[in-house]
Formats: sequence, C-alpha cells, structure tokens
Amino acid sequence: MTPAARLQAAADILDQMSGTRASAEIVLKTWGQNNRYAGSKDRRAIADRVYACLRAKARLLWAMGKDEKAKDGGRAMVLASLSLIDGLPLADIEALYSAAGYGPKPLTEAERARLTASGEGEAPGWIDTGMPAFAAERLKAVYGDRWVNEAEALMLPRAPIDLRVNGDRTPLISGLEMLGYRPEPTPFSAFGIRLPAEPPPNVRALPAFRQGQIEIQDEGSQLAGFLAGAKPGMTVIDYCAGGGGKTLALLQAMEGQGRLIASDVERTRLNNIKPRLARAGLEADLRQLGPEGEGMEDLEGQADLVLVDAPCSGSGVWRRRPETAHRLEETEVARLHELQSAILNRAAKLVKPGGLLAYATCSILPDENEATADTFEAAHPEFQPRAITEALDTPAITPEGAKTLETLAQGHRLRLSPGTSHTDGFFVSLYRRNADTSGHEE
Repeated sequence: MTPAARLQAAADILDQMSGTRASAEIVLKTWGQNNRYAGSKDRRAIADRVYACLRAKARLLWAMGKDEKAKDGGRAMVLASLSLIDGLPLADIEALYSAAGYGPKPLTEAERARLTASGEGEAPGWIDTGMPAFAAERLKAVYGDRWVNEAEALMLPRAPIDLRVNGDRTPLISGLEMLGYRPEPTPFSAFGIRLPAEPPPNVRALPAFRQGQIEIQDEGSQLAGFLAGAKPGMTVIDYCAGGGGKTLALLQAMEGQGRLIASDVERTRLNNIKPRLARAGLEADLRQLGPEGEGMEDLEGQADLVLVDAPCSGSGVWRRRPETAHRLEETEVARLHELQSAILNRAAKLVKPGGLLAYATCSILPDENEATADTFEAAHPEFQPRAITEALDTPAITPEGAKTLETLAQGHRLRLSPGTSHTDGFFVSLYRRNADTSGHEE
C-alpha cells in the first residue's frame, strides 16, 4: 500500500469505530481480515495512525472545526494528525491527498484553511489532553495543579506491557533479553516485568506464556491483588473476577494453599479464566452469579478475604483503550457508582468476623473511587479501615516499592496512575470486619 492509501484506510477505520462499541483492536483486526492485500507493515502503520488519532481525538477534531458526530470525522482526524502530530507542512499533506493510488481525495478550501490555522487560538485544557470535559474536571478536583500532567500521562503515550511472573522473575528477565527484548523489573511488584511498547511484543507467542510462567497484567492490577491480603490457607472470594487476572494473583499469594472462589455475572468471563488457570497449574471454584448477585448465600460470613474489583468506567486504562474515553458519559459514571455500592453491600455479607474486604477499580474518577468508598463506610460501621501500610508487609511487593507506596497511600486508600506511579490508573480501599459484629444490621 502507498502512504496515501494507508491514510485513507486509517480514516475509514476511524469512521467505522464511530458507529460501533467494538474495541479498536477488534475493528483493526476485522479490517485486516477483510483486506488481505495489506501486509504486516501496512497494518502496523495503519494501526499506529488510528491509535495516534484516538489519543488526540478531541484536539484533532477541534483543530478541524469538527465534533464527535461529524460524518467525516476520520478524515478530519487523520488530516490534523499529519499537521499537529507529524508536523508536515501543507504542501506535503496536499501531495498525499491527490486521490491517486487509492489515496484520499484532494483537500477542500475549508480544510486548507483549518490546517493553516491549526496552530492558532488556544483550545480549552481538556481539549489538549484528549480527555472528556467532565473527566478533566474530576481530575482537577483530585490532583489540583498537577491534573494536566496526570491527564496527558493517562491519554497520550502508548502504554508498556507488564507481565506477572509465577515465581522468580530473574531467569525470565534473562531469557527475554536473550530473545532480543528489553525487559525491566517493575519497581513495586516483586513478580513484575515491564516491556516497552515499541516494538510491540508478541507475548502470547512466548513459550513462557504458553507454559503458564507469565501472564499479561499491569503492575497496578498486580498490586491491587497483592494488597488485598491473601495468605496461604485462607478462604478467598474474588467477587467480580472478570478475566481472572487478580484471581491468579490471589492464588499466587496463597501459594496453592486454601480455597479461592471466583465469581462473576458473566459466564463468558468465567470460561475465559479456565485456560489461564490450566496454564498456571492452579485451581479455583468458579461461580456464576445471578443478575442481582445471588448465588453466594452459602458463603455468608465464611470468607477470610473478599476482593471486589468492581465494574467501572475503565478510565484508568484509557492509555491502552483510548477509544473508550470518548464513549463514556457522565450519566454512566453515576450509574456505575450506584452499582458499585450495591455490589459492595452484597460482598460485605460474605466476610467473616475479623476478615478482610478490599475494594478496587481501574478508574481515575472519584465518583467511582472515594465516593463509593465513602458511601460504603457510612453504611457499614462494622468494617474498620485497614491501613495500606499494614498491607505492604508482603514479599510480593519490593522493599523500595513499599517505601514509595507508603508516600502515595492516604490511610486505607491508595491511588495509582500513569502520571504518579507509572502504572494504569487504579484505586484500592481496604477494610477489616470487626471481630464482634453483634448489634449491627446488614
């Protein structure tokens, strides 16, 4: 494919994405399957352009005078990216937009005018970060003057690939180096390895992945699992198991001793955990919950630990899935807060007296984090805050990492973010149920 044809393909794919809820990865994969003439270099170049446009979508559309509903939004974003991201002069852009070789049609006068003026005028702060306006306001409330740095770290750069090692990471690091990768030990998780985003590593093709020695899991997600407090011999419930990443981290902390029940309302998610357990040589009970969370009544008051990694906006992983940022609406965040509170209320019943409860999200929005934790604490005085510093006493967290996390912790709560901890955005809040809960209604 010619460079111009790649640009047209990227614009077409961006337009396809505006009419679907499918992830960018799925849309790109489908396009590649339907256009076999595109070689691997073509697909990589097109994907790079698509993701660059998604990360800077708000800024690019603003520069071209378009909004989210524009029918030619894909073309507008690609055009603006050539000017604002690549720094190409207008003459070079016009050479690419000649309609030759399956390339895009020539520029209109309006497009020329916008490209010429693209550097003029000052966009609102949320436009420059590529973040939805309401989310930018939330970050201002949390981070103050640092909100722009936090927003840009969340939205603009490509994220590295983090791995969790089922054992000693030192030989895995050496093995990856021999294969030509550039692995680094993660600073917080003692079982983590970080690979740079470029070139994109094909982790699933590695023998270590097929043999269950490594799993793809961001360091923030690893920490959420390790801080929960799982230990050998415990009865542990992963209440919203999802794809099972934290399920495996909990089992690793349990050292194969005890009982773990992973539950979720979606059968497909639970089925996806099975091959991951098999690869790692681990076992867990899998339970599908009813639509209202029913199905765990026999375990009420039995669990030593319940981890609630609640359904959330996923705003903490926008650097990995930038397309989802522009689909999120404020009303959805309010709905999620109510859902999280209801889930926590149900999960709390499973914790035995003296047991532990951990609440986690992969969100950076206070509505889903501090606000949900506040609501739970007001309704459940039988659960006392458990300091993050207490949870740091685990071999799964490096000594130096523990010192840094102490400075980031706010009592029993911890916020992680790409800008502060160089992880995905995560929130963790820890509790211990009173040993004597008499007199408290549930």
